[in-house]
Amino acid sequence: MRKTVLMPVERVLCDAHIARDGSEEEAGTTLTLGAHTWDLCLEHDILFGRYLMDALGVPETAKSAPVEPLPIVEAVPESEPEPEPEAAPVGEPDPEPVPSVMLAGEVPGYSWEDAREAVRRMGYEVVGRADDSTVLLILGEGGDRNATKLRDASERGIPVMDVRKPGRFKSAVRSGELVGGDPLPEPAKVALSGMSERERNRAVRAWARENGFTVPTKGRIPMHVRHAWEHRDASEGKAVAA
Repeated sequence: MRKTVLMPVERVLCDAHIARDGSEEEAGTTLTLGAHTWDLCLEHDILFGRYLMDALGVPETAKSAPVEPLPIVEAVPESEPEPEPEAAPVGEPDPEPVPSVMLAGEVPGYSWEDAREAVRRMGYEVVGRADDSTVLLILGEGGDRNATKLRDASERGIPVMDVRKPGRFKSAVRSGELVGGDPLPEPAKVALSGMSERERNRAVRAWARENGFTVPTKGRIPMHVRHAWEHRDASEGKAVAA
């Protein structure tokens, strides 16, 4: 009768591998220096043998015997950990649209550019036609002649701030708040014969600036601007039909 007996087998590991990275590599030889002993694998046996020969030289007994060249053992590079994928950048929300206002007519006590610059410094854009960002119509002297802006304010329900009274606009600028609540006037239809030359020139300049024409503050108004103003009703009618 055959009997099987299991005997424990002791595994000897390379001390150099354990000291380097904790890996387990079976040892095949032992290095003893004085009272110290190390178990080494073939790779470290060759490496440490080279170190000792460089440091101590070749023993006298070994000089007469031919020395076989040591095999070259290439070190296996450790694999680098793969970089973690970068998180996708979080998109920034779109900025809120800047509120805008329409300016119709001349503001008492302010030049054309000064009035608009004062509005811009308060954080508003100045537009010629109303859009989704328009929150107010500032009505100055002669503003009731601008039928286009009055119509935009009426159709979109845009509040009106009437600054034809001297000091009203300056008070709003100083307080830093433009508030509308005044009634919207009907577009004025004034015959040329019922206006003085000064009133007519003032109305022409206000209308021209609001419609993209460049006119001087004083002096003669160009003929093409006068012609456009005299035919403004027909041109506005075509724009509405379109």
